[in-house]
Amino acid sequence: ASIHMVANDSAAEEQLNLCETLIAKKPKVLAVSAVTSAVGIQCMKEAAAQGIIVADMDSNVSMADAKAAGITLAYTVGSDNLAIGRQAAQYAAKLLKDGDKIFVLEGAAGSIPGNNRRDGFKDELKNLKPGSVIAASISGDWDRLKANSATTDMLTRAPDIKLIYACNDLMGLGAAEAVRAAGKDGQIKIIAVDGTDDARKAILAGHMEATVAQLPYLIGKRAVELAIDAAQNKKTGITEKVPTPILTQETLNAKSDSLFQYIR
Repeated sequence: ASIHMVANDSAAEEQLNLCETLIAKKPKVLAVSAVTSAVGIQCMKEAAAQGIIVADMDSNVSMADAKAAGITLAYTVGSDNLAIGRQAAQYAAKLLKDGDKIFVLEGAAGSIPGNNRRDGFKDELKNLKPGSVIAASISGDWDRLKANSATTDMLTRAPDIKLIYACNDLMGLGAAEAVRAAGKDGQIKIIAVDGTDDARKAILAGHMEATVAQLPYLIGKRAVELAIDAAQNKKTGITEKVPTPILTQETLNAKSDSLFQYIR
């Protein structure tokens, strides 16, 4: 068994090259955490054609997506990104009043997890706070600097923004820097996704309000366990979602949730 990573969430060509390198090693099982569903499907197709068992990590390729592409997945394991968006909206609804404006920083174009986090948030917020207003919803491409620039521009055009929802922590951190530079630290609430160490520090310092944490350690653990089952011809076709706790100053200080053991 081995683990190989690409440099960042937008490195599609790099991941496809890595996929071909791994296929040449003829593994029994290839679990892919794709930068986009299109990249994942292309990699899986090439692997499956060589008789390799293929699987998805991080919910980038669903069973339905795979089936439509003629691929049989052993399993898909990851976060429920629609639920993540809904969780963020449920927390945001507690902070907003009717008429408040929200700025949404989306993930990269073509990212299924990013799209689901965005859509889950918007749909749930519309149900819970129909009087709130999405002032703008644009891609920050998962990038801290791009999110900083987009937020700086947004605050110039709409200085009365009350809340920013970023579809990952890097964009949330970039937005937080822009908010501080505008002299609005603490005035604009920022909710992000991932639960990274830097985001947790920013929450404890009061620069971000919350993050919906993914648990990549648990996702990886389950992916290995399911890969062993698949290699031994045990049950396949499994869709498994891991929990996604919301981290705030209160929950981070209390550390009472049993899921904290999986936060790295």
